[in-house]
Amino acid sequence: MAGPLALLFVISFYGFVPGRGIVETWRTDNYGRFLFDPAYRDVLFTTLTLGAVVTLVCIVLAYPLAYTLSCTRGWLRSLLYFLVLAPLLTSAVIRTFGWMILLSNNGYINKTLIALGIIEAPFRLMYTVTGVVIALAEVLLPFMILALDTAFLNINPSIYEAARNLGAKAGRVFFQITLPLTLPGMISGAVLVFTLAISAFVTPNLIGGPRVRTMPGIVYQQSVVLADWPFGAAIGFIMLATMLVLLAGAARLGRAVAR
Repeated sequence: MAGPLALLFVISFYGFVPGRGIVETWRTDNYGRFLFDPAYRDVLFTTLTLGAVVTLVCIVLAYPLAYTLSCTRGWLRSLLYFLVLAPLLTSAVIRTFGWMILLSNNGYINKTLIALGIIEAPFRLMYTVTGVVIALAEVLLPFMILALDTAFLNINPSIYEAARNLGAKAGRVFFQITLPLTLPGMISGAVLVFTLAISAFVTPNLIGGPRVRTMPGIVYQQSVVLADWPFGAAIGFIMLATMLVLLAGAARLGRAVAR
């Protein structure tokens, strides 16, 4: 992995001339071209915002599911565990095509809402950030559930018994025991989901189309479509640097919570 990354890092400082290709001239124009262009900065902001929203949605949906999973035993836990892992056995491309059918103007979701009288006209979900969030949350939800399930299982049941014996109500038990003790698992799951969300390529491109531009899509466009490898490599390293800074912050937060 280090070899290709080192090669791409060198290429990111090269120039590109249409018709000639890569020119071995050392310069930082590719990084400046991205950082000083508002359009590209907007793409970075959109990508990070998309990752944050998907992560938040996964936390909200996964927390009760992981709690239920951790409380079950025997064959029922095995069944629920299989249902959580089952989506991971299907290609992300196939699942994305399934969401395209569901989210289209004539798809099942819009037809159902119209039939129930909730809406009168189809609600546009395809080629929107909302549609991308829905599809990505479904794809990445199992990772958050598994991280939180581990955190729940690591809580000693005797702590709950002691709290109840001391007269603690359900709300106090949750906010003073369950939530703090599951925060490390939540942070690790959030890091994993956020990283996968901002680096996703297939789902944002198929669901979002040209209306939702993300960093992986820009890297693909510059490197493969336009053959501008130096600029594509520079964008990739800007994204990598951003991700490493965020991961370092999350790791620091995790250590603080663990104390």
